Amino acid sequence: MSTDQSASSPAPETNRLTASYHPCNWGNSIIVSNSPDDEKILAHKDQQLEDLKEEVRRELIAAASNSSEQLKFIDAVQRLGVAYHFEKDIEEALRNTFDNYHDTDDINDLYDVEL
Repeated sequence: MSTDQSASSPAPETNRLTASYHPCNWGNSIIVSNSPDDEKILAHKDQQLEDLKEEVRRELIAAASNSSEQLKFIDAVQRLGVAYHFEKDIEEALRNTFDNYHDTDDINDLYDVEL
């Protein structure tokens, strides 16, 4: 019998507060999809990014002849926060450096040992 009363009685009206927000200063420009010009700019920036990645890889390989310079270069790349782009390259370079450094008894620089 209680179900008959709840179905017939109206639900209490909810009083909601409203606010008068200012209109957005930016308009709908953020919501609008990318224009063809934006796509060209994005493609150009992607190409620049790939070119810079290749340049860093070349520098990493070029520094392989001097293990001290290579370690300093890897340290700089890691400190810049972009090492995740070059994880495989850095791992291979460190493995080669360790193998070569481990075989030599010529460890003169404490900074290189630390790195």
